[in-house]
Amino acid sequence: MTGAVAKRYARALASVAGEQSRLEHTADELERVAGWLEDPDVKAAFDSPNLGVAARRGLVGRLVESLGLSELTKNFLALLAERNRLDQFPGVVQAYQTLVDRSLGRVRAVVRAATPLDDASVEQIRSVLEQISKKKVLVSVVVDPTLIAGVSVEIEGRVYDGSARTQLTHLARSMAREVSPG
Repeated sequence: MTGAVAKRYARALASVAGEQSRLEHTADELERVAGWLEDPDVKAAFDSPNLGVAARRGLVGRLVESLGLSELTKNFLALLAERNRLDQFPGVVQAYQTLVDRSLGRVRAVVRAATPLDDASVEQIRSVLEQISKKKVLVSVVVDPTLIAGVSVEIEGRVYDGSARTQLTHLARSMAREVSPG
């Protein structure tokens, strides 16, 4: 869930990035930063109440330098650090990515499968999803052995569940209704 504050920051960043024709480049940089900020030690450092604005800016400066980020992303991170809003960063990344996808006429789909999918299967799923959505679809695959078999797809807030686990659950419920005294 993305909060209102994160969405405001994302819209502002997208506006500036769009003016500079850097929407996708900035999205890539934000993803790299998000990965770095997920490190437990880094997260703990930024979350520390003893970390002042100057120290927070210093940490962001080292991050920017180590990742070779653009001036736009550097300034944005410095702003978040200065305003003590780095806790909003995951929501900003999510909201920003949604804005970029919408601007570029694409959507994201998460495909959950019981086992890894080969490239041909992923491409077939992508093709079907593009026909359904009438948009370019970016697919990410998550292996979830609890599905037993089949796949489950989430796209644009909808779930298409063709997993064996769900089919077995429906079958069990149907059988229970038939067996239960009427």
